[in-house]
Amino acid sequence: MKRKILLSCLFIITLSIKSTVFAQTDEYYRPDTVKKERPVRKEIPPIEDKAPVEKKKVESELKNLAFKERIRLGGSFGLSFGTFTNVNVSPMAGYQITDKLVGGVGATLMWFKSKNYGVNSVYYGGRGFLMYQVVPVINIIAEYEAMNVEADSFIKYDARKWIGSPMIGASYSQPTGGRLIRAIHFTALYNLNYDNQLDDYGNNISPYGSPFVFRVTFL
Repeated sequence: MKRKILLSCLFIITLSIKSTVFAQTDEYYRPDTVKKERPVRKEIPPIEDKAPVEKKKVESELKNLAFKERIRLGGSFGLSFGTFTNVNVSPMAGYQITDKLVGGVGATLMWFKSKNYGVNSVYYGGRGFLMYQVVPVINIIAEYEAMNVEADSFIKYDARKWIGSPMIGASYSQPTGGRLIRAIHFTALYNLNYDNQLDDYGNNISPYGSPFVFRVTFL
């Protein structure tokens, strides 16, 4: 009897083990019981660094101006009284080369009187200049002026002579809002050739009383 009970127990245990094994095997292979695999993370290739896009340069309004809109017209005048009396006027024309640079020419007519040398004459000549804006109200100026002046000589008393005056300086400017006359410039220049402007006797024949030249210019 005991033997039968023992055999029955062994049989039941054996069946239980087989059922468990087959159940596990079946669960392993059944599609609906397969554990979902974690999605494979695809590696995204690094985005190539794009070359920095250059900012478009803002075109100056000047580039869109026609030739006639770049033209400036005006002039300058100067006064000096004392041992030397000097009254001069100079019509001028300028051209806006860049936003900050103006170039131009002018013709000069001058009445000059000297008490020391007994000169009372009209001088004439011309000039070329460049004016560069450093800040909105300050400009630096380079100029070359050629003037025909009266000069004594050993041969002829009332001789005339051309003298050249390279000048550098600056101006303080006040805008006018005009189309042709853009600003009023209070100008101070220094004549680099002043000491060499001599007649045959060694007298200075510059029409200016000193190397410093002051003008008011409308341009």
